[in-house]
Amino acid sequence: MNIQSRRYDLHAASGVLGFVKDLWAGLAMVELWRTFAWDEIQQRYRRSMLGVSWIILSFLMFVGGVSFFFSALSGRELESFIVYVALGYAAFIFISGNFIDGCQVFTSSHVWIKALSLPYSVHVYRSLFRSLLIFALQMVVVIPLMIWSGWVPGLLTLLVVPTLVLYVVNAVAVQYLLGLISARYEDVGHLVTSITRLLIFVTPILWVREGLDGARAFAADLNPLTHYVEIFRAPLLGEMPRMTSWAVVIGVTFAIWLAAALCAAVFRRRLPYWL
Repeated sequence: MNIQSRRYDLHAASGVLGFVKDLWAGLAMVELWRTFAWDEIQQRYRRSMLGVSWIILSFLMFVGGVSFFFSALSGRELESFIVYVALGYAAFIFISGNFIDGCQVFTSSHVWIKALSLPYSVHVYRSLFRSLLIFALQMVVVIPLMIWSGWVPGLLTLLVVPTLVLYVVNAVAVQYLLGLISARYEDVGHLVTSITRLLIFVTPILWVREGLDGARAFAADLNPLTHYVEIFRAPLLGEMPRMTSWAVVIGVTFAIWLAAALCAAVFRRRLPYWL
């Protein structure tokens, strides 16, 4: 692709309209950000004998280890708990990964941002597509585990489609928002990383939310990631997600997009000066 032939005037529009134009212009450059994303994954494992297979192997090791030690405490059969952990962990990695990647999405691309007049969203789509590739490789492990446990797809399985759409929509706004904020305040990246490490213990990945009551159930439901994981995992387990979870996810999605639009309207044009 001739990048120079598709130059984009970053200062042609300001405010929310400029943010929307940036998102649209970046989305049109599919070949560019798709190639960048795949190249980054290959470069990360370039000197490894197993290459990208490490993504699958490390995921399988975590799911197997956690299931072995925690299945007895879950109240579920081993096969069921393995699938429960695998689905929840895959969703958690994708969601939390977009928080961490979002803090670096612009700072790690400062050379490109200063050298070429590309839409900023190109870097967001590149990062997001990389996360989707990793998520797809993890599902290569999850789907056989589901079949092994006796899983049979049903109508509820179709609810995964709007869930994945919401995941992607959220990821775009989260990465753009955190990318701008972290470019201005470097400490935000460290804070987000620290919080993300804690969230895996307070999100129903290693433990089962069903059966909790009282203060513990209330505390679990205060965590938005509980609801994000549930709307993905429950349909694949043949269960209907709670309407509360859908309401929380949709409400948080609107809030994130509003914050991203307002932040981009004010700070987007200053990004090159912060890098």
